[in-house]
Amino acid sequence: MATPASGSGRPTLSEHSRKELGAFLRSRRERSEPSAVAAGLPAGGRRRTPGLRREEVSLLSGVSLTWYTWLEQGRDINVSPQILLALARALSLDAVERDHLFRLAGAEPPPAVRTAAASPMSPAVRAFLDAQSPNPAFVIDRCFDVLAWNDAEQALVAGRLDVDRPQSELNVLWLMFTEPGLRGLFDDWDGEVRWLTAMLRGQAAYEMDNPRFAELIDALLGASPLFRELWAAHDVQVFRSSVRRFHHPVVGQLDLSYVRLAVEDDPGRSVVVHFPEPGSPTQERLRRLVGRPGV
Repeated sequence: MATPASGSGRPTLSEHSRKELGAFLRSRRERSEPSAVAAGLPAGGRRRTPGLRREEVSLLSGVSLTWYTWLEQGRDINVSPQILLALARALSLDAVERDHLFRLAGAEPPPAVRTAAASPMSPAVRAFLDAQSPNPAFVIDRCFDVLAWNDAEQALVAGRLDVDRPQSELNVLWLMFTEPGLRGLFDDWDGEVRWLTAMLRGQAAYEMDNPRFAELIDALLGASPLFRELWAAHDVQVFRSSVRRFHHPVVGQLDLSYVRLAVEDDPGRSVVVHFPEPGSPTQERLRRLVGRPGV
């Protein structure tokens, strides 16, 4: 939708995108509450049209009236994230509308506001995890903190760990780098930690203001010389589905494909599911591992 303008480094919107942006701003302005008390505006006269006037949006956002008018008219002008945020506040946009405004303007929406305490796992996600058994499945957030797992994941990995630990240590990267018991479980442990570190490095661009992310990186740098080496390399990767080979001490070799599914109504969380090829020896071994032979 947006491409860099020649020599400017800024996005240039197509005519269609500019018209969509202007129409959206106008629609939100016309439905906004014009009350002087609600908007912090000086009292005015009678209104012939609903919502806020353009000059009122200009006053509330700190954007010049001419410049805002050009935006609604779909003129070819650049708009910064700071101005988009100011307009979102002036028009009382909710989070979904704010993100839509940013995308229409060819900008990356700001990250969701994070709270100190994570929101509880939804019953639907918990039920989805349990329904995957005997396939191992777990939930992670942006920092790769493990938030929940099912009985199969418990049998495969978590059962080999001391889970009576601070929540901050229930993290994929932390466990891989600091738990010796996991080295023998993964057929390619070295490749796994390199890939995970490169994914974490890629995530860093989105987590600059996330205290939990900074805390995790500091802890890993202090705990693992190998992580320090890999982190300093600045290698970047994205998630790609593939196959993992595990060597489990009870049931033997497990060849498991895996996917990562975003939880759309809980941004930042995703479900990772491992699953075998139907009818394979791994499928029967998984069933025996979780005590469900013949399932």
